Formats: sequence, C-alpha cells, structure tokens
Amino acid sequence: MWVREALLWIGQDISHPGDDAGIARAHARVRFLLQLAARGTTAGQTVGRLLAQLLEEVDLEQLATDAGIPRRSGFVKELYERILAAFLPRPDYRHDPTALGASLLGHPHTMAWIDLLPGEQAGQLAQLFVDEGSREHVRPQLASAMLTVASEAQAVGLAQEVRRRFSNQSAITSPFGQLVGAVEAFVAAPDAERQSALNGTIDDCQKLLATLEAHFDEAGVSVDLVYRSERTRAQLQKLRIVAQWLVGEEPLHVLRQVMNAVRSELGLRGIRALVSENMRLLSRRIAERNAETGEHYIATTRAQYRTMLGISVGGGALMTLAVYLKFGITAAHLPLLWEGVLASVNYAGVFVLVALAHFTVATKQPAVTAPALVAKMRDLHRPGRVEALVGEAAALVRSQVASVLGNLVAVAPCALGIAALWWFATGQAPLSEEKARYVLHSQSVLGPSFLFATYTGVLLWLSGLFSGWADNAFTLRRLHEAIATNRRLVRRLGAEGARARADWWKENVAGLAGNIGLGVLLGLTPALFLFAGVPMEVRHVTLSTGQVAVAGFTLGTGILTTAPFWLAFAGLALIGALNVGVSFALALRLAMRAVDISAADRRLVYQGIRHRLFSRPLDFIWPPRDAAGSPMPEEAR
Repeated sequence: MWVREALLWIGQDISHPGDDAGIARAHARVRFLLQLAARGTTAGQTVGRLLAQLLEEVDLEQLATDAGIPRRSGFVKELYERILAAFLPRPDYRHDPTALGASLLGHPHTMAWIDLLPGEQAGQLAQLFVDEGSREHVRPQLASAMLTVASEAQAVGLAQEVRRRFSNQSAITSPFGQLVGAVEAFVAAPDAERQSALNGTIDDCQKLLATLEAHFDEAGVSVDLVYRSERTRAQLQKLRIVAQWLVGEEPLHVLRQVMNAVRSELGLRGIRALVSENMRLLSRRIAERNAETGEHYIATTRAQYRTMLGISVGGGALMTLAVYLKFGITAAHLPLLWEGVLASVNYAGVFVLVALAHFTVATKQPAVTAPALVAKMRDLHRPGRVEALVGEAAALVRSQVASVLGNLVAVAPCALGIAALWWFATGQAPLSEEKARYVLHSQSVLGPSFLFATYTGVLLWLSGLFSGWADNAFTLRRLHEAIATNRRLVRRLGAEGARARADWWKENVAGLAGNIGLGVLLGLTPALFLFAGVPMEVRHVTLSTGQVAVAGFTLGTGILTTAPFWLAFAGLALIGALNVGVSFALALRLAMRAVDISAADRRLVYQGIRHRLFSRPLDFIWPPRDAAGSPMPEEAR
C-alpha cells in the first residue's frame, strides 16, 4: 500500500524513537512533501488528491466509533477476543479502518516523528487530507458515529445493574437518558451553543459515572461493571472530541488526537493491560479487606505480644493433628488423586478448626498483615508519618516472630507427646526407621526444600486472595441480605436468629474461604503436579517441624548428634523464612499496586526501616517498654 511505503520512506533513517538525527531527516522529508503539494505542478496536485481521496475511501464512521475504545460490551467477551487475536492470524486491514490506522501509524518510529513534528508543519500536513469535497463526505459520517457512541453509552448508563449503584438511580432524571437527545440536537445544527449544551450533558454523565466506584465498597466490585464503566467513560470523551471536530477544530489538534487514539488502540491489543486495569478495583478491595483482617495480627504492646504468643501456641498444638493425619494418609498408599483429596480435607479441616478456636497459624498472617501496612502508606510527607510507619513495620515483624515461635514451641512438644503415648500404647514408634530417615532427608537444607518452601509461600499468598475474593463475592451477591431474609431460616430461628446467622457468615466467610482454599492448594496441587510428571511438594514450617519432631522420636536421642538432623533443623529455618518472606513480599507488592503507592514513597519507607533495623534491631523482636497502643500517633494518621 502506497501510504505504508510513504511512511516507511519518511522514517527510514530513524533507528530508535530517541534518534534525534533520524527524526530531523524525517521532518526534512515531510517539508519536501509539503512544498511539493503546495506547488501547482502536476506532482503537487497528485499528492493532494491522493491524500484527500484516502480520507474519502476510509470508513470514518467506524474509525470514529471504535478507535481507542474496547469493541465488546462485556469484559469476558473482550478478554476472549484478545486471547484469540494473540494467536490467530490477523484479517485484512483494509476491511477494518481502525486496525488499518493503528497498523500504519502505530510503528514506534512513525509515532516518534509525528509527535515531534513542529506545529506549523503538523497543521499543514493534516490540512492536506481535507478539501471542500472531503468535508461534505466527513460530516455525515462523524455525525452518525456520534449517534452510535451516544446510544451505546446511554444503554450502559440506564442499565438496571448500573443505575442501582449510582447516586442518582432514576432513569427519568439521569443525564444518560438525555444523552442521545443532546447529540441529535447538536448534529442537526452543530454550533457553539448546542455544543455547550452537549458538553454539559456529557459532564453530568461523567460525574454520575464517577459515583459508581464509590458504591463498590458497600456493594462489592464487579469486574464486568468496571470494564463497562471504563468503556463508557472513553465513549463520553470521544463524543466531546468528535463534537469539536464538527464545530471546527484546528487540523493540528485533530492530528494530535488521532495519534492519541492510535496509542489507545495499540493498548487495547494487550491481554495484560485489560486484566490489570479492570482488576485494579478488585485488587484494591481484596487488599483493603485483608488489611482489616491483618490489623488483628499486629502486636504493638507487650500485652498484645503475649496474647499473640498464646494464640499461636494454640494454633501450633492443633496443627499436630494435621501432622499425624498426613502420616496416616501417606501410609494408606491410596491412589494419587484420592491421597491429594484426603490431604486437602485434612489441611482445610485443621485450618478451619484453628480459625474457629480463634487461634492462629503464623504463615497465614503475612498475606493479610502486608496490606495492613500498605493501607497506612499515605501522606508520608506529613511530619512524623514515616517514623510512625516504621514503628508499624517493626510491630508487624515482631508479631510474625511471636507467631512463628508460638507455633513451633507448641507443635514440636505436642508431636513428641503423642509419639510417646503411641509408644506406650503400642510398644513401637509412630514411624518406621526408613520413613523417619526419609523425613529428615526431605527437610534438609541441602535438598530442594527451598524450592518447595517458596512454592508454599505462593500458596499462602493465594489463600489471602481467596479470602478477599470471597468477601467481595459475598457482598456483590448480597448474600447477607439473602440469608437474613430466608423464609426457612426466619421460620426456624426467628428474624433475629436469621440476622445473627447472616452476621456470622459476613464475619467469617473470608476466613473460611482462605483456610479451605489453602488446604486444597496444599493438599491437591502436589498431586496435580505429579500427574504432569513434576515432583512438586509443599513445605509448611509448622507441619515440617512436627514431622521432624516425630522422626527424631522414632530415631532416638542419638540422632541429635548426626548431620542429617542438623541439616533438617537448618532446613526448617529456611522453610520458615521463605514461607513468611515470599507470602509477605507478594501481598505487599499487590497491595502497593492496588492503592497506588508511588516509588518515591516506597523508597522513604524502605530507608526508614533500614535505619531502624541498624539503630534499634531489638524493636523487630520484642516490643519496647514504652510501647502503648498503636505506634501510629493521632497527628500522623
């Protein structure tokens, strides 16, 4: 196609988008074309005629309707189409002017010289595409595009599932109900007065659309609604731009707006961009929900520290059940799938039991305590804010230390106690010598335990996502209201009893989902990996400590003087660090991205933490004597 060849000729000397010398030579070629077109020669008239003809042949209605805006009306359909487009051959661009424009103008070298083209030359270049004949051809297509865009935006704005989340829920008084009428009035006689009226309606629609996000907190985040609102917001902006074109926009501004649309169109091709943008609010809600939970696991005083130790000891004691049940499941030599299913039931059941008993398992905390820390990373320029936040970080770390210590201090003696009872009752140790030596070898710091512990840290982080997702789904589906008003429950428990049951589920659904999800991940995913021929295992520090304790009892006190035992002991330390560290790092990163913490603010926090670590390292292990209440002073909040 001659246009593509012309663009390649103009930018042929540009080696990269920052090549100033190449861009200057491209601008020189543009000046040559402009000078050629300005002459009355046959060649100059041919250039002008070809450019004007190009504008007449392109379907401007489709270009103005779709360029820079997602095509499909729903998130799932858009995601499906982008996945297909990533693998299937692309169709002929000549039948899709939007894709054609992105293909011609979307090359980085072409965008570089157009963006840096001096204003006068850019205006002259844009003017070449428009003559008296093309204007008459362009206006009806732009007007038709405005009506199409307005109709789609109005349909979304008046949809019942969208309106019930607006501050103004009436279809009669909604500005979206007036949008198509305002566009019709404008395209009938495009002038400044009608344009002002149209812009006023668009402003009202944008303000109403902005209230949608505020209602996500109380009504739950729907990814599909987020996608539709972002698409509608882009359509409203498109109406404003095209209206200005019809009234009379400077050619230079038109060219700049076209290039912005090309950039948006290129961005629409990526799967990652679609998912990250539309998952942003859901990620924020998950982070905020986990932050609320994480507040309960940060000990800021010595009394809270002792309480944390106590509930961790209880959690470690109950985890002994999971240790012995796992040994029993393995000894049964069941088919791989059923072994994974029973292991999932074992882990999930014990985790739920720990949660219902109001105990804690240390490795589950980082997924919720990290968002709690990020939630306070705001306004760090205010006096005392960074220092207070560093104090919060120190409290978080020592809370983790207390939790891990409490779990391990309990699980090892309890495992040894049950092993002693087993020996007294049966006259033999719970494990065979071969199995006990295998347990020590599997936990060794020299083996693949670091890889398995890292994988387990990822699973612990995923369980935090399950918690937030379940809480959001519970709210989005209005299950609290459904349970509280269920006729059978009301008849059996009474109105107050049904509401109490609904309140219980509201308070516990996130924890139950996270614990059950973690149990399934720990128990079933290793079996699925083995189906694929990948020998993946899990290494959870509390479970591994219990297993090592049982193996040590089986092998006797002599094992304490051997290298395998101390290699396994070192492996336990590495497993604990990786479980907590990986889970915390992933949760911290997700929470920072969800609440838009800037890189500069992150650096301030990291510097403050390093300074506290070197100046007062004990703050990260034991609460200071003068710690009282939250380390976040009121004036720094």
